[in-house]
Amino acid sequence: MTCTMTETEYVSQMLTKIKRFAEHHSCHVWFVAHPRQLQQWGGGAPNLYDISGSAHFINKCDNGIVIHRNRDEKAGPLDRVQVCVRKVRNKVIGNIGDAFLSYDRITGKFMDLDDDARSK
Repeated sequence: MTCTMTETEYVSQMLTKIKRFAEHHSCHVWFVAHPRQLQQWGGGAPNLYDISGSAHFINKCDNGIVIHRNRDEKAGPLDRVQVCVRKVRNKVIGNIGDAFLSYDRITGKFMDLDDDARSK
């Protein structure tokens, strides 16, 4: 038996089923996805449409968050992590915007940059 469904159709149906499951069971479902290989990537944070597979990941999600670690010494400290909230369906829950954290490789902890500066 061959499948006549495209990847986009499959992703759409799968996400619809998962949303129904989450609503029925009153739970949250988190997808963690890496961006597809970015051609001519400039080093900045990817956007939600850079997820490989389908734009349905963005269209059907309630919240879209990108976590980006700086890998360029010229762009700033290498321990800087950018948390980019790019989509919020229910505006009561939060706002679109960015936050920056510091990552300590030794402890594995993330710290607010303000907290990091106060501790020094």
